[in-house]
Amino acid sequence: APGAAAAAAAAAEAAAGDGGDGGLIAVAECATEDPAIAMVRRRAQRLLIRHGGDCNIHQLQAELGCMLPEELLNNGRLVIDNFTGLVGLPGSLVSRVIEAPSYRAHAEEDTYWTLGQQVLKAGLNFATDGEERFRQLFDDLLAKREEIRRLAQRLGATNYVPGSRQFNDRSLPPMQDGDETELFHATSIVLRTLQTDQQPWVPLSRILDDIQVRRHRCGVPAGTAFWEWLAIRFGEDLHMVTDGRELLVNRYTGPDEVARRGAGAGAGLATGTSRPSG
Repeated sequence: APGAAAAAAAAAEAAAGDGGDGGLIAVAECATEDPAIAMVRRRAQRLLIRHGGDCNIHQLQAELGCMLPEELLNNGRLVIDNFTGLVGLPGSLVSRVIEAPSYRAHAEEDTYWTLGQQVLKAGLNFATDGEERFRQLFDDLLAKREEIRRLAQRLGATNYVPGSRQFNDRSLPPMQDGDETELFHATSIVLRTLQTDQQPWVPLSRILDDIQVRRHRCGVPAGTAFWEWLAIRFGEDLHMVTDGRELLVNRYTGPDEVARRGAGAGAGLATGTSRPSG
């Protein structure tokens, strides 16, 4: 019975500890949620994070060792695509625990490369004050390396490959017909639909919630985060900022968009760094 299987899975997770997610999942608990179902939900969420946010339901249930309770598929905690059998996390959770940390990891990596150049330069200054500066910078570099290592462990190789963007030089092979091309078209439609005069910045979670984007997101090359794929494939036409909660996306489609982006930034949206990429 599903209830018995859920209880067994809950006991297994209790014995295994927190699953090594490092506290990534911070979903408000429902006071009326059955403890056994809540345990299965948390295990399912951790597994889905390792899969990049989505997974075939049969594969997920095999890894869980139990059937997913119907309650989890009907209360919005997990999203099921009955046509493809794909089950995944809501876009808001994917954005917060996968995309945002990946964005941060790449920003930290940019800082790491900058520090590395400073260390090399300071290493050739053999004056007394130069020696002290060299050691200080080297300690900063080691600390930054440790930060990136921890982020990489939390994100996993599917979502972040350290060193893949040396000096911001990141590219992808040409798109081939299939999931990646379909993903590009689906994302274009979502941006065109959601981007309005009143709201020119589209939350990344809204894009991730689109059913066609969800179906074809497997087309993103391994080791590349979805936000980074967007930046590379859409190039300089795409701009990203953060409002402090998640990434916001704007696709430039003409001269009128310049005024709209400026209005959005003036309203306090652009609190982060724009990362256009070609």
